[in-house]
Amino acid sequence: MSLRPLQGALAAWKPGAGGAVDPLQAIASAWSAIVGADVAANSAPIALARGALTIATRSSAWSQQLQFLSVSIVRGIAERVPAANVTNLHFRAGAFRPPQRRVAHVPAASRARRRGDAAAYEPAADLADAMERVRARIRDARRASAAACPACGAPRPPGAEARPCTPCAIAAARERTLALERLLFAAPWLAFEEIREQLPRVTVTEYERSRRTLLGRWWLVLDRARVAQRLGDARRERSIASSYVLLRTRLPPDRITPAVVENALGPELCTLLFGQREALGVPRVEPKAR
Repeated sequence: MSLRPLQGALAAWKPGAGGAVDPLQAIASAWSAIVGADVAANSAPIALARGALTIATRSSAWSQQLQFLSVSIVRGIAERVPAANVTNLHFRAGAFRPPQRRVAHVPAASRARRRGDAAAYEPAADLADAMERVRARIRDARRASAAACPACGAPRPPGAEARPCTPCAIAAARERTLALERLLFAAPWLAFEEIREQLPRVTVTEYERSRRTLLGRWWLVLDRARVAQRLGDARRERSIASSYVLLRTRLPPDRITPAVVENALGPELCTLLFGQREALGVPRVEPKAR
């Protein structure tokens, strides 16, 4: 009996040649050879039932691309895994999950030696020790940074000494918006210049955005009462209506007339809130006799 060279046996081996190999596993093993490395990086066979192979793809675009290659894919499977008997393909877009790359484990001691500080990378003894290490790293980063946030002291890139960091800037803008909305609700007749005297950092853009937000919010309350044809909290809704009229018209209180109120709110809502038109001083116009 002659022995077959191992190199020749390996060269002649194909996935799925043995009867004990699962056809789907055999197709998955040969998938890169069947469709190419680029396609295999964005797709994978996931199910096989009665000759139908389901292929997961990264997106619908990849599903469409593989549909164009269906004939050659079925032919390639037949050549490499004939026992699978694949006759048609189904594609499932978005179901593909690329395999996780394995990161070689580097011992902590090696990482510490590489960075030159073995003691700093030893496991923390307890939570207090871990928190103190975090604080120390923050202090080191602040000392190494050329600039710091004026509000919280976080390290900033060079040239940003006078500007706060993004979280502090967002928090400051939120506080200005809240203060501005409270002021507009309490004194909606104030002009932008008068508001700047109390809130110096408020910009025109912030003022207009808050004004539109409050007008929309207040109108929802008023329109809900109009649709229901009844008031929930009459005192609160009349106060909202007054603020709405002042903020919408931008007129001082001494220039608000019954006609202005009716024009801003509409006759139906105006009557619901304040009673008959005569109560506002709006005269009733009787139709002329023919």
